[in-house]
Amino acid sequence: MSVRRFDLLVLDLDGTLVDSQELLVALVNDVLCVAGCPTAETTAVAATIGLPLDEVFRRAAPSVADDLIDALCVAYRERADRPEFVQQFRLYPDVAPTLVALRAAGARLVVGTSKGRATTTDIVRHCGISEYIDEIIGGDSVTCGKPHPEMVHRAQALFGTAAHRTLMVGDTSFDIEMGQGARVATCAVTYGMHPAAALRDLRPDFVIDRFEQIGGIVGTAESR
Repeated sequence: MSVRRFDLLVLDLDGTLVDSQELLVALVNDVLCVAGCPTAETTAVAATIGLPLDEVFRRAAPSVADDLIDALCVAYRERADRPEFVQQFRLYPDVAPTLVALRAAGARLVVGTSKGRATTTDIVRHCGISEYIDEIIGGDSVTCGKPHPEMVHRAQALFGTAAHRTLMVGDTSFDIEMGQGARVATCAVTYGMHPAAALRDLRPDFVIDRFEQIGGIVGTAESR
């Protein structure tokens, strides 16, 4: 008899599936530098990854006018969409086999990210996990970005999944707040962008230190 606890997992991308903090922070600061703006502290930028891109730049460069924020976003996306940038993304070591096990157990897997859907599709394909992902919901797929719950609600609607059978998995407070706003279960991963203590302060339902531990939460085997 199946012991699967959740039918749908909404999975953040950066800091949860892919180890991309250094890559993304460097791009944000390089875009700022090229535009003649002061760069931001690495930890400050990392703390914003997961928010809509315009908000990332507003927090990284608080004195910059809105019209320049728009230009920074355009410059960032133009570079982030390039194949040579996409090819730098790497999965955390235990992600691929865990996704295989989750799919084998019958779980639906949706990537929910502030990145654009097309770029995320390219990254997922490059990382070799596209066959395990049922859907990608990008920042351009929703009206309201993280931490608003729209992304989770959209994933639930796609598969007709009830809140108590849905799990939001992510490495930032924005992911946990999004899941809590949608009234679904939440799982914080401690190896990504936000400190473990800050994530625990939000009281997620689960906290894991390695992605493979999600299998024990969801239930990827049959009971004996």
